[in-house]
Amino acid sequence: MLKVHHIGYAVKRLNEARKQMEEVGYEFGSLIEDRERKIQISFGEKDGYRIELVRPMEKGSPIDKILADTGPVPYHICYETDCFEKDIEHLTCGGGIA
Repeated sequence: MLKVHHIGYAVKRLNEARKQMEEVGYEFGSLIEDRERKIQISFGEKDGYRIELVRPMEKGSPIDKILADTGPVPYHICYETDCFEKDIEHLTCGGGIA
């Protein structure tokens, strides 16, 4: 069974986004730099609900197009599962992208 782990948000300015989310009660951990994907990530949690703020570190990041097309926006849902292969098959058969 799939369980939502977090919702990912593409943001332009990570510190500003964190501050706004902290104002409504989210608590954040440390900043993560993913140099391979050229992004910075910060996870926040409130009442058991997790979000991931993702910002490009430099040009060529996969977040660039999302921000150019729509601006800051929720853009992915990350799930947890005990039956990975079965759930991937179920999602992709229904038109989802794995």
